[in-house]
Amino acid sequence: RAFTSATYPPLATLGVDINWNDPALLERPVAYRPRFKLEPNVIRVPIIPGVDPRIAYGDIASRGVRGIVIEAFGVGNMPDQRNSGWLPWLREITRNGDVLIYLSSQCQTGALSPELYKSGSIALKYGVYSANQMTPECACVKLMLCLAHHDLNVNFPFAGEL
Repeated sequence: RAFTSATYPPLATLGVDINWNDPALLERPVAYRPRFKLEPNVIRVPIIPGVDPRIAYGDIASRGVRGIVIEAFGVGNMPDQRNSGWLPWLREITRNGDVLIYLSSQCQTGALSPELYKSGSIALKYGVYSANQMTPECACVKLMLCLAHHDLNVNFPFAGEL
């Protein structure tokens, strides 16, 4: 099944016709206005034990990256060693505010709660946003949209994704 969600029922079934699952659809108080412009310079960065992001990724803002989705462990944990951890790298790239960052999970199900861990809490203090229950793919597209349209807020749920 393509395009399934581990945390939400299907919105529609496609066949000859489209059968909408009306109770699962989000009710919007305002009319939807489609936006087609996306900022393509967004990347996904999985956390891999033992990898120093300063060596693997370096100063990504200088290479034109405007958004990052970091895929943490479980509910939002990441290695925080002083010499090879992720926190020094996050502190450096969030310092100027040039890059928007979502913290997501490598797990397919379950809520993200980075505040439960020291490293997750510090990342949030640095200005990293929690992707909550968004998949990394959803978080990437949302960053692409928010970076292209400055009137959109990454902490505002557009379609029930937060």
